[in-house]
Amino acid sequence: MMPQLPDAIDQQASNWLYPPQQTVGGRPVIIYFWSISCTICKEKMPVFLDFANHERQFFDILLVHVPRSTSDLDTQKLHDYVVNKNIDLPVYLDQRHQMKNTFRVQKLPCIVLLDRKGRLRHLQSGGNFTTMLINQLDALRYS
Repeated sequence: MMPQLPDAIDQQASNWLYPPQQTVGGRPVIIYFWSISCTICKEKMPVFLDFANHERQFFDILLVHVPRSTSDLDTQKLHDYVVNKNIDLPVYLDQRHQMKNTFRVQKLPCIVLLDRKGRLRHLQSGGNFTTMLINQLDALRYS
């Protein structure tokens, strides 16, 4: 799966709505935490997907769905959303908030950057991409 994620993350097949197409690793990772019931997350998803398209040559990119209510646990609804939006990235189902808690995500949407060794390099909550994020990406891209 994605070996640069911390060992505490349960990467069993049942935790993936769409697993990575290949075993990846050795590259920095961009993780986008979101929820289908989060209006801002869905609003910013097209912006993130465009951003991801430009960055996927340098980074592994992962979407992590964090349920905020029991209705968010409906995997068919998630599947339909992903298909409707033509999302072709791995989608991890954080049903027990394991990823959210590991990275101490407080607010959605949230972007987490991990370096090649899986170390946290940047965490940014809210819907805006800032210069600070771009600077962090540049530092990781060429490291």
